[in-house]
Amino acid sequence: MQSSKYFDHLVVFTAGIGMFLSTLDSGIINVALPTLSKSFNVDTSFITWSVTLYTLLLTGTIIIFGRLSDKYSRLNIYFFGLTIFLIASIFCGFSNNIMQLIASRGLQGIGAAMLQGTATAIITTTIPENRQGPALGTLSILLGIGPVLGPSIGGLLLSISNWRWIFWINIPFIFIGLIGCLFLKKYIKEPKNTSTHLDICGNLLLFLSIFCLLISLTSYAYHSIFNVSVYGNFFIFMMTFCMFIIWEFKTKHPIIDLRVFKNISFSSSIFAILVFGGTTSLGFIIPPYILEKTYHLSSWQIGLVNLASPLGLVLISKITGKLISRIGNIVLMAIGLIIMIASYINLGLLQYVLSPITISLLLLLYGVGGGFFLPSNTSAIMGTVSQDMQGTIGATQRMVQNIGIAVYTAITSLFITHSSNSDKLVEGASHAWFFASLTLFLALLPFLYKLLKSKSEFK
Repeated sequence: MQSSKYFDHLVVFTAGIGMFLSTLDSGIINVALPTLSKSFNVDTSFITWSVTLYTLLLTGTIIIFGRLSDKYSRLNIYFFGLTIFLIASIFCGFSNNIMQLIASRGLQGIGAAMLQGTATAIITTTIPENRQGPALGTLSILLGIGPVLGPSIGGLLLSISNWRWIFWINIPFIFIGLIGCLFLKKYIKEPKNTSTHLDICGNLLLFLSIFCLLISLTSYAYHSIFNVSVYGNFFIFMMTFCMFIIWEFKTKHPIIDLRVFKNISFSSSIFAILVFGGTTSLGFIIPPYILEKTYHLSSWQIGLVNLASPLGLVLISKITGKLISRIGNIVLMAIGLIIMIASYINLGLLQYVLSPITISLLLLLYGVGGGFFLPSNTSAIMGTVSQDMQGTIGATQRMVQNIGIAVYTAITSLFITHSSNSDKLVEGASHAWFFASLTLFLALLPFLYKLLKSKSEFK
C-alpha cells in the first residue's frame, strides 16, 4: 500500500487539508471584521485582536509543536491539531461576546500551529524521496490559495448567511482530515524518537521573542512608528532573541542546531522563504488600495485581480514538483526569484500607467515565479536535515515565512497607508514594489553564486 501512488495522494490530501484550512482561516475573518464590530458593538481596532492573536500563537508555538512531532509522532500531533482546530472553530461560531471570540481564535491559532508544524514533515517522512517533488508541489498549491480564497469565501458566506458560518465551514473538512489520519495510522508506524529532547527554556525564549516581535510589528502597522509599544516590544524581542541564541549554543539539546546555518544551502533557502512570504503578502495588500482608490473597482473585481498571483502558483507548482529531481532545487529557486523580480520591477516602473488587466497579468507572472520557487524551496530546506528533524525544520520554515509576512505588512503600511491622495498612493506603491524587488534580488544572490561556482568547478 505504501508504495502506491494512491497512498501518496492520500498522504498529501490529508496533510494538505490542515495546511489549507489553517491558511484559509488567517484571511477568512478579515472581510467579516466590520460585521463583527457591529455584532459585538466594539471598536474595529479591538476586533482586530481576533486576527492578531491567531497569528501570534500560530507563529509563536509552531516550532514547539514541530519539535514535539519529531519526538512523539507527527501524525499524532497533526491529529490533535485537527481536533483542537475543530473545537476552536465550533467555539468561534458560538461566541456571544468579543472576549469569547478572541479566546477561541487564540485556541484556533494553536491548532493551526500543530497543523502547519507537521504537514510538510508528514509528506517528507512518509513518501519516498524520488516521489516527494509532485507531493510538495501539491502542498504548495494548497498553501498558496488558502490566504486568497479566505476573503472570497468569507464574503460569499456573509452575503448568504451570518458571520458564524465563516468558522463552521471548517467542520466538514476537518472531519475528512480526521478520517484520513485514522486511515494513515493503520499503515504508517512512526517510531517514537526517544533521543529527541525538548528544550523547554529555549522554547520559552523563542516564543517570547517571536511574540514580542509580532506585537511590535502589529503595533507599527495599525498605529504608527511613534507608538511606545513598537519600541518597547522590539527591545524585548532583541533581548530575548539574543538570550535564545546564547542558550542554544550552550545547551546540549538545542531546538535547532544553529550550526546548520553554516550550510549556505540551508541559510540562503531560509532567508529566501522569509523574503518570499513578505513579498507575496505585499502583492495582496497593495493592489486593493490602488484598484479601489485609483480605478474605483468594486470588491468582486478587486478579488478577481488578487486571484491572479495564486492562479500562477497553482498552474506551475505541480510542474515544478516533477522537475525537482531532474533540474535541482537551486536552479528552480533561481528561476522563480528572477521571474518574481521581473514582475515587481515592472509593477514599480509602470505603476502610473498600468491598467487593472496589466496589473493582473504581472501578478500572474509573480505567481508563476512563486510556483517555481515554493516547492523547490521546501524540498531544499527539508533535505538539509535528517528524518528525525523533519517536523522541527518544517515548522521553522513556516515560522520564518509567517514572520516575513508580518515584517512586510508593517513596512508596506509605511509606504501606502499614510498617502492622502491617489498620486501619493501610486508613488508609495511604486516604492513598495521596488523595495520588494530589491529584497528578492538579495535572496537570489546566494543561488546565483552557487550556480556560477558549480559551473566553474564543472569546467
